[in-house]
Amino acid sequence: MRKSLVIPILLAAQALLFAAKAPPPPRAVEAVRSDSPIRIDGILDENVWQGKGSTGFLQSEPEDGAEATEKTMVWVAFDTDNLYIAARMFDSRPDAIVSRLGRRDDEVESDWFTFAVDPYYDRRSGFQFSINPAGTILDGTLFNDEGLDLTWDGVWEYATRLDEQGWTVEMRIPYDQLRFKQQDTYTWGVNFFRTIKRKNEVCAFAWIPKEESGYVSRFAPLTGIREIHPHRLLEFLPYTMALAQASPAVPGDPVRTGTAYAGNIGFDMRSSLKTHLTLSLTVSPDFGQVEVDPAVINISDQETFYAEKRPFFVEGADIFRFGYGGANTVRNLGWSDPRFF
Repeated sequence: MRKSLVIPILLAAQALLFAAKAPPPPRAVEAVRSDSPIRIDGILDENVWQGKGSTGFLQSEPEDGAEATEKTMVWVAFDTDNLYIAARMFDSRPDAIVSRLGRRDDEVESDWFTFAVDPYYDRRSGFQFSINPAGTILDGTLFNDEGLDLTWDGVWEYATRLDEQGWTVEMRIPYDQLRFKQQDTYTWGVNFFRTIKRKNEVCAFAWIPKEESGYVSRFAPLTGIREIHPHRLLEFLPYTMALAQASPAVPGDPVRTGTAYAGNIGFDMRSSLKTHLTLSLTVSPDFGQVEVDPAVINISDQETFYAEKRPFFVEGADIFRFGYGGANTVRNLGWSDPRFF
């Protein structure tokens, strides 16, 4: 064979191999308007869940691109104020479903269902909501195509139920939690994921090859949503803290009187001023307004460090994170985010 033919043949073979491994074009998901109330109880008996759902999930783990071993069916509905998600996770062994309870945003070893949405349809940002059979939830914002910030805690309703066919999920997400532009009809990006823990299987509706970059940019289009309006976000979170101490009084000491009292009051507020502009305000923030840190036993010579959890200082921190994602994903160990404050 002449050398002049070797390169074209190799290029043609490489192109065929790439075409064979490339994910298929994402299928569209059709949202259905609900004209009657939807009760979030994990029982899929409403009329909107009786239609044809979306299925055909593909694995990313353990067999990249193979069909999922268990069937998953999902539906999307909407009304004037909320977006609704329902999912039926069929399972050939319902008794083997792994269900563990954990803290919010704690990814425990369990089965999971995840709904991710890109309301701006910019292929780079969005929101993600996950739940396991025990009701443990994770929620966060998506940024820079591949980034996930779990410090955001949305206000949404959810329910799960285990039965003889597997388990089910229902979600209600208010529009004021999803920022989007006013339009006559909407097209959003959407994806659904399922984790089957006993098989170490992860599958998705819009397949994302594990050897390739990109996440939000690979979402499937969500169509059918119309005649809705963005809702103004207004959240006001007040808190109070009181402290009382009792100790033996020291005679003649005006400081050590035996009792001491202290207190604090403050609040956080978030309000959407425009579609692209949100006001975040805090007054007298205190660690007393967040959850209690897990107990630790420190026998080292280093101080124990607890991560910042006050909402004002952690929510929206993705604004200061950059340099990740895209065609050349940085995965080097020790490559930390820049610290501005």
